[in-house]
Amino acid sequence: MTEEEKDVELERLRIENQKLKENNKMLIEGSEKLVARNMMLSEKMDIYYDVRRRVEWLKELVRRHRELMVQADLRDDEELLALIEARLEGDEIPLPPEYGLREVAELVGTTQQRIVDLYKQKTIYHTVDKYLDYLRLLRALRLLKEKPAYNIEAIATDAGFNSVRTMHRKIIEAIGMTPGQFRDLTSPSDL
Repeated sequence: MTEEEKDVELERLRIENQKLKENNKMLIEGSEKLVARNMMLSEKMDIYYDVRRRVEWLKELVRRHRELMVQADLRDDEELLALIEARLEGDEIPLPPEYGLREVAELVGTTQQRIVDLYKQKTIYHTVDKYLDYLRLLRALRLLKEKPAYNIEAIATDAGFNSVRTMHRKIIEAIGMTPGQFRDLTSPSDL
């Protein structure tokens, strides 16, 4: 092979080598893009499976809740009333002003309509709201007697009334005296 042929061959190999380097660079860049895309897809799959797992968990909770609702609706009325009274008349459950029918139904695992019918037909209160007001009134009277250092506003809040005025009116309607008069009447006298 002549010198000139060698130079031509060498130039051809350099050009081919350059093309191979460029192709290699493009393959590396493409590979990096594929790895990044694979990572992104993997993260999306993880999120998808996490969401799917949570949806299945929520479906199971809904199914259990429905079963409990059916079981609660199978209870007889007296048993359901006793359950409500036992849960609400303890001091553990706060009765804020917004606590009502929905919360009572959730507390015992039954429908709101069942609670409405139950109170309308089987109690002297006729509505859940009247029963809850009665419980708030009892708590307020107990607090007035047991907590002489509490001011009237604190007692109204702790008992679950939305205002002092509402508590004041309910106590007067129930016992014919103001909260202050009741407190004076029930507090131990300083003899």
